[in-house]
Amino acid sequence: MTDSGASEGTVTEQTVTEGIVTEPFEELVERLTEEADEGFFHTAAQIVVVADGECVLDTAVGTTHLEQPFTRDTLSALYCTAKPLVAVAVLRLVAEGELSLDDRLGDVIDGLDELGAPWIAERTVEQVLGHTAGLHVMNTVFARILPERSREGWLVASEPPMAWRYGVDRAYAEFGGWYLLGRAVEALTSASYSSYVRDRVLVPYGVDPDDLVVRFDPATFDRLHDRISATYDLTMDQPVPLLAEVGPETACEWNPAFGTYGTMSAVATFYQGLLGDLDGAEVVLPPDLLADAVTARLPLNHDVTLDRDAGFGLGFMTPLSSHFFGDGPSPRAFGHAGQGGTSFAMADPDNGVVLSVLFNAGLDADTALSFRRVNLVDAVYRALAQL
Repeated sequence: MTDSGASEGTVTEQTVTEGIVTEPFEELVERLTEEADEGFFHTAAQIVVVADGECVLDTAVGTTHLEQPFTRDTLSALYCTAKPLVAVAVLRLVAEGELSLDDRLGDVIDGLDELGAPWIAERTVEQVLGHTAGLHVMNTVFARILPERSREGWLVASEPPMAWRYGVDRAYAEFGGWYLLGRAVEALTSASYSSYVRDRVLVPYGVDPDDLVVRFDPATFDRLHDRISATYDLTMDQPVPLLAEVGPETACEWNPAFGTYGTMSAVATFYQGLLGDLDGAEVVLPPDLLADAVTARLPLNHDVTLDRDAGFGLGFMTPLSSHFFGDGPSPRAFGHAGQGGTSFAMADPDNGVVLSVLFNAGLDADTALSFRRVNLVDAVYRALAQL
């Protein structure tokens, strides 16, 4: 981490079965373990911290929904935390000259003009990535309960308010935009969405596709299903395990919006790749294009989906101060978070920091964001200051 007050001493490193815990993070890991044992906020967690390219924390605590050890290799549903994978895949097509941010969806996706929804067909790629396309009406709850074959029809019927100003008004789109961008990727390539992300984004960044599964196929699910753990919903009177997550019907569905499973080690590697490209590595994206994507596009405004003032770049949450990431991250930090505060990941180019976190339980918004997330990120930055 870039910090002029860093200690001149060497880092004391404790290697454990779950990974690596350096001395400044021991107290934090102990607290996460105790909370997992208590079960009030979660029963398991994964956390990875990278500082200036060096992994200083990579551990897992607690137990799965089957009361087995939750390890660094345990796969979990990432929900919206994986949305930057969609964004980077689309930006890769822009970098290759196959797509433009100004392209209309109707010019890219076959048959979209014939759906009878010009409000969708006329939207640009930039508007979709920047959450100004009015595709926020259909949320994840509707998308999840609808059969896959019915989702597109419901999306077409989910027009924004009549006063909506495309490209100007912004609201976080949980499902529609990412569904359509996944279709655009497939329309412009000879590959499936999942294989394009795997081959053109994950593998170049050094991410093992078995540790960040964009979409399971039946064979891969059979091979890896023992590694999947279900998320708990703790917003009800008693903990409810979301067992659909560990079944093939959900895991294998085509769902670019929130269908990815992974580990926090893999997510951290992805963000390290992004920091490298920002510094000019150009492994996946040129630095200017990526810098544009991770910069807030519009002034902060009230987001009707998130019910708070929030900022976005192109597929990334930024500034993170508007998304309950605490006071530690710099104004240039960017990232994304998932359903119910279960997972989140970020990169802080000014401080050389990558952080990825997963809890196996979703909470109410106040507890998940203003309490759990803020306190955790602040604790991570305090520990980083001791390195």
